[in-house]
Amino acid sequence: MGMSFINWIGFVMLLLGLLLNELFLGMNAWYELNLGAIIIGIVYLVVGASLSLWPNASDTTA
Repeated sequence: MGMSFINWIGFVMLLLGLLLNELFLGMNAWYELNLGAIIIGIVYLVVGASLSLWPNASDTTA
């Protein structure tokens, strides 16, 4: 049970999301509520998490 390319893309997306979040919090960019950015951020994290947990096609264990 190894990690496929899709799993690595999801893992990198989650890591990049964490780093960008810390960068934006360090710049104090979230003083006002930006609903569009929040929705995009949530969708981005859901896609990253689902890609990192996506089952590998060669994994045949049940």
